[in-house]
Amino acid sequence: MAAYDLLAPHYDAVTGDSATEAAFIRAIIEQRNSRATTLLDAACGTGGMTALLARTYQVSGLDISPGMLAVAREKLPDGTPLHLADMTCFKLNARFDAIVCAYQGVNHLLSFSAWEEFFSCAYEHLNYGGVLVFDITTVSNLITMAHISKIVQQFDQNYLLIRVYTTDEMVFEWRIEVFELQPNGRYRLLTQTVETRSFPLDDIREALRSSFVDIEVINSDGTSASEGNEDRIWFVCTKPSARPAARGAYPGPPLG
Repeated sequence: MAAYDLLAPHYDAVTGDSATEAAFIRAIIEQRNSRATTLLDAACGTGGMTALLARTYQVSGLDISPGMLAVAREKLPDGTPLHLADMTCFKLNARFDAIVCAYQGVNHLLSFSAWEEFFSCAYEHLNYGGVLVFDITTVSNLITMAHISKIVQQFDQNYLLIRVYTTDEMVFEWRIEVFELQPNGRYRLLTQTVETRSFPLDDIREALRSSFVDIEVINSDGTSASEGNEDRIWFVCTKPSARPAARGAYPGPPLG
């Protein structure tokens, strides 16, 4: 079973409204590429963000969880392309003006080579001048989470319990329990374990520099970020507007 399949029906209730983040992403894309019309939401989950961005862009979604995509299908316009695929090796017959990965989707990739593979896939599926936007949970925040005994949250008449564990401060295991109220008044226990990892900001920047330009690292309020006590950080970068010429080769006339 793919991560989050079991919890897909409750995911939106737990994460809450995505409107503020969707507006934040739209503002970033508008600043970088005001003519953007097509967008891929990678690791789109239940499509909460995708549906909001569909008001502005021709959207497509991609996720590795069939359960999450089934929920997304119900809230997106008919005909919206939804792809069941791994974000590190997807191959779509399409390119996009923007690719977004929100809700720390990249943190579910447990090796840095997997992060680089996602960046490569994003690059290949962007139009020239296209924008990649993604957020991450920082290493420091994951360490903090692992030192909290537990997180308890009520949603509707159900309860969510999360404990975070790590043995080496590299891979962090999220043990998630949902106590789901049944019609007979009893609770059914749903359990899922999800692993996440993060990496230093400088390493991420360096990996992006091999393909992208105009790399920014920002907080959720749009201010410049550094690797301090930030819990969550956004990366924004752009695919160059023309393919670089080979070393020593004549660059030819400008495109478009």
